[in-house]
Amino acid sequence: MDADTDIVIKGRFPYVRHFSFTVANSPTHRLVDSVAGREFIPDPGSTNPFLPGANWGAQNRNYTLKVRFTNPPEESNHFVPGAGNNVIYAGTLENGEPNRPGGLIILRVYVPSIGYDKTGGVDLPFITYCPAKKGKRHLSSSYAEKQEGYYHSEGFFDISQQNNHDWDHKDLDDEDDFNFINSKVRKNKKKGYKHSCDLTWRRFKPEFAQPEGNTVYTISNRIDRDPGKLLLIRWKAPTFPDTYHNIGIAGNEDMQYWSMNFITPIGLLGLSTISDYQTIIDKKGYVNLVISFGAQRPSGVTPENGFTWVDASQLPLVPLFLIYRNNQISQNFPYTAEDVPKNKIVTPQDMGKYYPCGEYVDPNYFNSCCDHEHYKE
Repeated sequence: MDADTDIVIKGRFPYVRHFSFTVANSPTHRLVDSVAGREFIPDPGSTNPFLPGANWGAQNRNYTLKVRFTNPPEESNHFVPGAGNNVIYAGTLENGEPNRPGGLIILRVYVPSIGYDKTGGVDLPFITYCPAKKGKRHLSSSYAEKQEGYYHSEGFFDISQQNNHDWDHKDLDDEDDFNFINSKVRKNKKKGYKHSCDLTWRRFKPEFAQPEGNTVYTISNRIDRDPGKLLLIRWKAPTFPDTYHNIGIAGNEDMQYWSMNFITPIGLLGLSTISDYQTIIDKKGYVNLVISFGAQRPSGVTPENGFTWVDASQLPLVPLFLIYRNNQISQNFPYTAEDVPKNKIVTPQDMGKYYPCGEYVDPNYFNSCCDHEHYKE
């Protein structure tokens, strides 16, 4: 690509919880910018359903995004919104360094609403290449018609025009980075810094795989896959929009989306995801996630008792970690690890009741769990 050509992307806002575009360079996959659905100004006469109070079922829901390979306007961000003219300026990287032409355009869609397919009930966007100055189209193609996108458990499409799609998803640091957190856990336990939680979390800042702004990630120490124990993780559930049931975004939710993800440093980004709407939230507003690595499910671990059961015994036999993701956080919600520096330990004091406290327990623990003070109304 060059400065004389725009990539013009036209589509319809999908019926999904979260929707975003990310532009990154190639081959390093370093970020240019990432734009969430609610940041778009829709085409004239259309509605952006990701705005608070907007009509979720609006039929006219069109948007236009342009990727322009020039520097951003002076004193401007890389993304400049406009009605029918939302522009990402890709002449420089996020940090201001010059960008080489070409790269990746990624469309993410999370949690399609009931009744809609994995793309959220809309076609994949239509992409054209247009002269940047003359505004005359000289090449047109529908990538959705030519190639099937990459789709992952949470909705991930690579819609860029690439000759070779065999690029490395792995944004996670190498094995030494995962060893780092385990050493931190041991040191903190020696200092008595355990707070009755067996899992320790630290701030994680991926540079490409999940580069969306206003998103906070914490990563656990390595999980002990003891088939004789159960891992119980309990935390206060941040509120989120119920778009899964086709209810629009009110604007008073704590965040737009959260999830708990099983990951490994052995060549894979993610193995399995538990999204917010898939969890049982108890009468006190807490998630009680019970993870098994071979132990039988206790009779008391039921949705009726406020528990979410996950059988992780079938996951590949590789080192396992958890990533807790908070996406598109409200300015009025302070209970995240946003202010914790990269690689630093996240404490219960940082997140309050929203801290995911994980304990390894004997399955017999749940024989009388309903009498435990945590689970009383």
